[in-house]
Amino acid sequence: MKYHPEALGPIVAFLRDIGFGVEFGPGAQNGFLPGVNIHAGVIHVDPDRLVAPGDLLHEAGHMAVLPRRFRSGLGSDLDADMHHLIEAEAGPGIPDDPILAAPKQQGEFMAQAWSYAAALHIGVSPDCIFFPGSYKHHDYEGKHPMLAWIERGTHYGPPALARVGMTGPAGVFAMMGGGNGLLPFPAMARWVQD
Repeated sequence: MKYHPEALGPIVAFLRDIGFGVEFGPGAQNGFLPGVNIHAGVIHVDPDRLVAPGDLLHEAGHMAVLPRRFRSGLGSDLDADMHHLIEAEAGPGIPDDPILAAPKQQGEFMAQAWSYAAALHIGVSPDCIFFPGSYKHHDYEGKHPMLAWIERGTHYGPPALARVGMTGPAGVFAMMGGGNGLLPFPAMARWVQD
């Protein structure tokens, strides 16, 4: 691991505690990210190839924002699998159900915000998610641009998580109104959709 190897143990323990299967070994080969792959909703890890353990949180975030019934249909390309599963159930276009619409429209942002909240919750540095090269940001000064965006309260992920009842509105979006009665992001009311 190139970045934050100390975070691997706490991240795996957290993911298992909230109901994700995590297995170490050759199943991690040929994944979307180095050292991590998804097979039927189970996260496979190869610590020797993993760039940073925050990649596990990010991939789990994609799965966490979908209803649990979809998990077994998720594989290496979570985005494509998610779109296929939602369309198979709700038809083409944007579903009326916000629990399906939000991940279809903003799944990447939701996974980033979910990962950030999880890192804070388990006490590991968000830098294990937002490291040089992650999210196509290689050269920057100071904080990773995506981390700065979340911390400024203008990232699209937290309001999407609030829209589906996983957290409360925060930042600029909280000032715009429309609270849902939940504690504001990064506090999470629940880690996975039912």
